[in-house]
Amino acid sequence: MGNELSIRRYRPDDGPRVRDLHETAMRDANAYVEGVPDDDLESITETFLEPGGEFLVGERAGRIVAMGAFRPVDDSAHIATVVSDLGDAAAEVTRLRVAPDAQRRGYGRQLYRELEERARSRGVEQFVLDTRPTQTAARGLYDTEGFEAVCREWVEAFDDPFELIFYRKSIADDGFR
Repeated sequence: MGNELSIRRYRPDDGPRVRDLHETAMRDANAYVEGVPDDDLESITETFLEPGGEFLVGERAGRIVAMGAFRPVDDSAHIATVVSDLGDAAAEVTRLRVAPDAQRRGYGRQLYRELEERARSRGVEQFVLDTRPTQTAARGLYDTEGFEAVCREWVEAFDDPFELIFYRKSIADDGFR
């Protein structure tokens, strides 16, 4: 019973635990960029929930061990300039994390599938996302969930440049599942 994942919507009092999970998971994947602010995690309601997105947390035995979100893609978003022909019904999947000591139990897949179901029910037809090559577990999940890698790009914005892989997936309600 204590190993079952309970998925629910983010609440403002989850903030510190969500930020801790993000940093722990990113450090474990060798993908954490020191000193880069995570402004979206400081304003989850305004960044994800109010514009029609979603932010979910997965709890096990009262501890947040997984999280993930999606938000509508607007024309000004960097991902919209990299991944072409998105259309109006596209959303970006982001902040999908699982605590290192809770990985390989299917929690990331459960949380992702709940995000996809909620997005589809809101009329989202396409998901896009980016990840670093070092995030092999995430890349494996995206591959098995039907995402297609569409391009790679080097980000030079910080002191330590890094590469991103961009993915897309149609989630239009076509009876698949």
